[in-house]
Amino acid sequence: MKEVLRKIFQDLDHRIDEENKERLESGALKIAKAEIKVLGQTSLLAQPELTHQLELAQTGDLDAQLKCDHFVKTELKKILPKYQLIYDEDSGLIFIPKGSKFNELGEYKNLIVKVIDPESALVSKAVKAPEKNKQLIRSALASEEFPSLAERIVKEGGDLKHYE
Repeated sequence: MKEVLRKIFQDLDHRIDEENKERLESGALKIAKAEIKVLGQTSLLAQPELTHQLELAQTGDLDAQLKCDHFVKTELKKILPKYQLIYDEDSGLIFIPKGSKFNELGEYKNLIVKVIDPESALVSKAVKAPEKNKQLIRSALASEEFPSLAERIVKEGGDLKHYE
């Protein structure tokens, strides 16, 4: 998934570059650098080196918070189907736990792409969708790869009884 995301964002960066050239030629303002924060299941799949202990299901959507020009969002939504993905319009509603960190997935000429750290993504899933993510959270807790996962779940209002 990491390589797929890189290809998506390279393609998006190229499209922004082309649009900026057209805008400059016509005297319009160029598009400001966009920031994309990848969240949810996609964030876990994008960091296999940090989540190698987990059994992760593929996903068909991209959860991402976007700080960008409307053109960027529109183009991203056009690019994603080429990679069998769609943009999840509810991404702005995803719970981001306190203490979350964002790792750089890539910096491009027109984009900064970051991905939420795996433990924070797991906390979010455990707190907001415990039944749907029961097996994933159980395996994460058992892996001992995320030493403060249980504590953070409880601190954010989650219930560890779901995972017994």
